[in-house]
Amino acid sequence: MSDKDSKERNITNIIKDQESEPEGLSFPCKYPIKAMGENTNRFLQEMLFIAQKHCPDTQEHHVRSNKSKTGKYQSVTITVEIKSRAHLEGLYIEIKSHKDVKWIL
Repeated sequence: MSDKDSKERNITNIIKDQESEPEGLSFPCKYPIKAMGENTNRFLQEMLFIAQKHCPDTQEHHVRSNKSKTGKYQSVTITVEIKSRAHLEGLYIEIKSHKDVKWIL
């Protein structure tokens, strides 16, 4: 087997792995998205808005928020109904790209 054949097989396997469901998830499922940002109502509202844009059934009671010890930051956890891996990735991409998000889990 040539190096080229080996590389093509590796690429094919990577693509198949990316198209398959992440281990432990079967869709549709409820999934908690967590983002950390400044402790403001605006940040909380914007995270909820993004979640509702991707998952219209998301309501305020699906949201939890915890302040940091200093009170400067908050973690926002929103439990959403995810329909596919692509759906989950789209939501993560938009939340991660928000200018006020410090980190996301």
